[in-house]
Amino acid sequence: MEINRSNEAKQILESKLFQESIEALKKIYSEALLEKTGAKESDTREKLWIAYNVVGKVEQHLQSILETGKLAEKQLEIFRKQQQEKKF
Repeated sequence: MEINRSNEAKQILESKLFQESIEALKKIYSEALLEKTGAKESDTREKLWIAYNVVGKVEQHLQSILETGKLAEKQLEIFRKQQQEKKF
């Protein structure tokens, strides 16, 4: 199951559309945060900061799923090797 999820996460992370979407959202939020809000708009700036960070968290979560699957795959390979060695 972890390996399947890892493969799905990899497909998503490598998707050109996903990458473009992440970059576009980061750009929109960072520009709005830095260039389109004034110092007195703290509520708006806080919401934009949260939105910008959520985009990164989504990306990090998918990366974490990918890494967990890689680890599970490696463990499965080791287990299979050990089983083969026991047979001989």
